[in-house]
Amino acid sequence: MSLTRRIEEEILLLKIKHGDQQAFATVYDTYVDSLFRFVAFRVRTQELAQDITSELFLKLWQYLTQNNEARVKNLRAYLYQVARNLIADHYRSEQKTLSLEEAIDIGATHAPGQLSPEMRLSLRDIESALTKLKDEWQEVVVLAYVEGLKPHEIAIIINKSPAATRVILHRALQELKKLLGQL
Repeated sequence: MSLTRRIEEEILLLKIKHGDQQAFATVYDTYVDSLFRFVAFRVRTQELAQDITSELFLKLWQYLTQNNEARVKNLRAYLYQVARNLIADHYRSEQKTLSLEEAIDIGATHAPGQLSPEMRLSLRDIESALTKLKDEWQEVVVLAYVEGLKPHEIAIIINKSPAATRVILHRALQELKKLLGQL
């Protein structure tokens, strides 16, 4: 993250800490789409993904405004960690996921169902192969290739070292390639 971006983020967080709703709206607008896609990929319905995403931002607001000691070093990573925890809470009661095709449709700028037949076939293949990976590997692949996070950001989210995260991603991709070769 550039120094300028880091300073801007710190200013926004400080404003939120003092109850600035406009600063919070800026953070919300910046991150809501990518976080929604991340959540939607992991849960069954769009409504549930919306609920979890809303709860995520509510938790951010409460954490920053009600906790004098609140400190967020990397906002993006913090938001993904909270999303991950909320999804885990949901999984405790129900273990369902949204298909990759549905998650991409939800986050796409065009209407759902307008993917080409070739794209649908490849998405089905990828989805099928992804579901055969370990949960941690699935999550790392989604964070890297669907959400576009860098390994050091993913490391913060999954609470591993950047080196361990790169190894997990490498192994996941090797296994994914092997699985896709078998389809």
